[in-house]
Amino acid sequence: MTELAVFDMAGTTIDERDEVYRVLREATEREGAAYSDEVFQKWMGTEKHWAIENLLRLGGVEVTEEVHERGWQWFRAELSETYTQNPPRPLPGIEEALATLRERGIKVGLTTGFSREIADLILTTMGWKQGETFDVSVTGDEVPAGRPAPEMINRVMETLNVTDRSAVVSVGDTSADVESALRAEVTAVGVLTGHLTREDFAAEGAHLVLDSVADLPGALAEQEAAVVAK
Repeated sequence: MTELAVFDMAGTTIDERDEVYRVLREATEREGAAYSDEVFQKWMGTEKHWAIENLLRLGGVEVTEEVHERGWQWFRAELSETYTQNPPRPLPGIEEALATLRERGIKVGLTTGFSREIADLILTTMGWKQGETFDVSVTGDEVPAGRPAPEMINRVMETLNVTDRSAVVSVGDTSADVESALRAEVTAVGVLTGHLTREDFAAEGAHLVLDSVADLPGALAEQEAAVVAK
């Protein structure tokens, strides 16, 4: 039986029109970085401070502390302004799905590569509250290493006192989300609301692929019914 569902934010539960990726790419390219779309995609979903450092380096920039910090501060300011002017909104059916899970006694955790200040801005503008919409949220700057490391999932589990990893599902729209789940030894669920295909998720090793988080309550109910039937 599922005890905990952990969700990525941007592209998984939240529609922010891919602004985070536009701003992330611009933050590095304005410092002179140049790289392919394929390289950039590998850093989607990762902790953004770390992503900026690596994209700068992969893009041919000598990454000094000054250059890295300049790129990071521009990213923070630009994304905050963008989200303030045009706030993100929940993807269709997401709020109903999260409510259904919590009604069934399944705890809901949110994880994100955003910093706490950006995550709180998003949650506040959408009216999502801890204890109502979700049970806990963990951001990339609150753990020693963000995705694809498993620390954010582990922190959610620790905070909510969930110890059975077989009772945890982690849902995301990027390769980093899947890798993080696999490294945390929980069920990895991919959703097609981002940039990856079913085939992409299969190649990454996802245990389950859904069109949307909105489909998760039904999928979990089917799985649990099948187990009971055995």
